[in-house]
Amino acid sequence: MKRSHNRTRRLLLSALLLALAVPLSAQETSATPAAEPAQVPSQVVSPEAQAVLDRMGASLRGLDTFSIRADVTRDEVVALGYKLQNNEQSTLVVQKPGKLRAETTGDERNRTIVYDGATLLMYSPDDQAYVRTNAPDTLAALIPTLLDLGVEMPLIDVLYQGTVGTLTEGVRGGILVGQSEINGKTCDHLAFRQASIDWQLWVEQGARALPCKILITTRYEVGDPQYQAVLHWNLKPAITSSTFTFTAPEGATEIALAKTAATDTSAP
Repeated sequence: MKRSHNRTRRLLLSALLLALAVPLSAQETSATPAAEPAQVPSQVVSPEAQAVLDRMGASLRGLDTFSIRADVTRDEVVALGYKLQNNEQSTLVVQKPGKLRAETTGDERNRTIVYDGATLLMYSPDDQAYVRTNAPDTLAALIPTLLDLGVEMPLIDVLYQGTVGTLTEGVRGGILVGQSEINGKTCDHLAFRQASIDWQLWVEQGARALPCKILITTRYEVGDPQYQAVLHWNLKPAITSSTFTFTAPEGATEIALAKTAATDTSAP
């Protein structure tokens, strides 16, 4: 499910992950992973778990226009191993094949990303600054490019799964745990293990097999920090002429792309 450490969390969600991005990853470390628990054998994803993922992938690929609100919490480990929890809310509006708007507000950062099929724009209201660049003409082409460049967006994992991706790259084991209620919806609860992270996924049962919640635990780091996103879907969002356009607020400065090399474009 991942090409690199940072990509793991991105492909999962956080969200899905806008800290110009959301995390969804825990980097591979040199530590030797502990023995796999018996119920999650190495290199095995159970047929039941794979069937749920297949249903989810089919549902995501079948959507043309939708929006998602994600209520996100992420752990931050500070001095002496104390663990703090930061909160944020991300929203994502998509109109295939080539339009997207993503916004994040939270304890640590606020970001806006707008993509109109030709240009990708990233705005930081905290810095009163934005950058823009030419972009591929479809989301299917844009998302792998962003992942390869290390640029993250809210819920990019959901978009990746809904275009060309598979969440099981790098997975060492996966099972169907059972069922659980998330926001009044009955969901299949899945659990997976990779070299340095454990992640769980809750997928709505029935015809609308959409992800409802994602939880990622980073192993081999002090405190085993977690990232959690609870997803709220709208399959008939209100879209206006301004949804996929960006009007710079008064006082905002456009920064030339070449000057952004030192800019932090990845989630912690």
